[in-house]
Amino acid sequence: MRSWILLAALPFASAAGQNVAVAPARAIALDDAVRLAQQNAPTTVSARGQMRTADMQTRRAYFAYLPNVNLSAGTGRTDGVQFFQGELVPLRGDPWNFTNGLSANVDLFDGFARWNEVKRSRAAQGAAEANEVVQRYGVALNVKSQFFNVLAARESEGAALTQLAQAEQQARSANARVAAGAATKSDSLRAIIEVGNARVAMLTARNNLNLANAALTRLVGASDLVTASPEDTLGQITMALDSTELLALAQHAPSVQQTEANVAAAHAAAKASRGTYWPSVTASYSYNLNTTSQSFQGDNLLLFGGSNPNSRRLSLNLSLPLFNQWQRETSSVQADVTLTNAEAALRDTRLGAQQTLVQALGAFRLAQQRIELQLASVAAGEEDLRVQEERYKLGASTQLDVLTSQNTLNQARLALIQARYDARTAKAQLEALVGRDL
Repeated sequence: MRSWILLAALPFASAAGQNVAVAPARAIALDDAVRLAQQNAPTTVSARGQMRTADMQTRRAYFAYLPNVNLSAGTGRTDGVQFFQGELVPLRGDPWNFTNGLSANVDLFDGFARWNEVKRSRAAQGAAEANEVVQRYGVALNVKSQFFNVLAARESEGAALTQLAQAEQQARSANARVAAGAATKSDSLRAIIEVGNARVAMLTARNNLNLANAALTRLVGASDLVTASPEDTLGQITMALDSTELLALAQHAPSVQQTEANVAAAHAAAKASRGTYWPSVTASYSYNLNTTSQSFQGDNLLLFGGSNPNSRRLSLNLSLPLFNQWQRETSSVQADVTLTNAEAALRDTRLGAQQTLVQALGAFRLAQQRIELQLASVAAGEEDLRVQEERYKLGASTQLDVLTSQNTLNQARLALIQARYDARTAKAQLEALVGRDL
């Protein structure tokens, strides 16, 4: 009988030995994982590049008030013969020619286009900064979710190991009772099946842990395999702010700030599009010098060099397009449509932030209640299983009663792990919404 039981359990033992070997993972803390991911993630790298571009565009908008200045210098040599009155005669005059010049122009008035461009670029810079915060906490949410997946997988593996140890103990007890004639063969068969289920649960949890480690490694951007630090496994999941304070933060969330900046940029662009109805006034100045020489003289390449007279010109120009085939009207309508769309997006973003707050906060509070309930359920399940095992040893209970208590305890443990994961994820969603750690 005992040899038959061992043969029946052999397939499960061989299956346990088929677990794929994975290189040991390096433990990493949650804060370090978030920092590395924010540093290496393509979205945050792109957001930082967008900030640099927006900053340069703002500087360019301010520098538009300064004049454009151009400096030129050149030289050339002309020699040989020319055809003159039917004869080839040598070229006359100095062979070397030198030119240099200086020009500058500045817009004195452009219908407030430059001023509106400054306002638009500054608003775009604010939108880029808010987007960088959005992307940083979006990456943090992804990393935290995967980090918590690792914790849940590790907790599931621990629960599976406990389940396996209890199943093996129950199998030994059942085998002893069957050998003593105090139980039927079905008791041992149920015990064997329960051991197999426990081993499958352990292998599943271990495989999930390996997959979660690989996903976390990719998000972090590490060259070696990493895993969640054991110090972050336990601990009470709390939040320092109440719903009123969270609502105030959500009303000024980074996503809302980004959309508000987009509205300001669209408003400035709409004003700039109407600036073409104003006349533009431009001032320009130029200085040019031409001279020749029998030989090459480097001094003639310098500005104000040489002795020949130079030309200077200062001019003021006023321009007002009277009709440009409705280009101004088209640009104005397009700018107004962009502004209307931005205002609608702002309204929806504010409502979306409020909706996300209600959902995440409700999920967090519900998960906290589930944690308390499942902690009590696990404690009750452990006590019930202990009682059933003692009753089974005394013959006052069946193996089926023991297995039922064991399955109830296993479900309570898995529900507790899921409740912890949901609470951690909901808190991370709130942090991503308000753009700060809670």
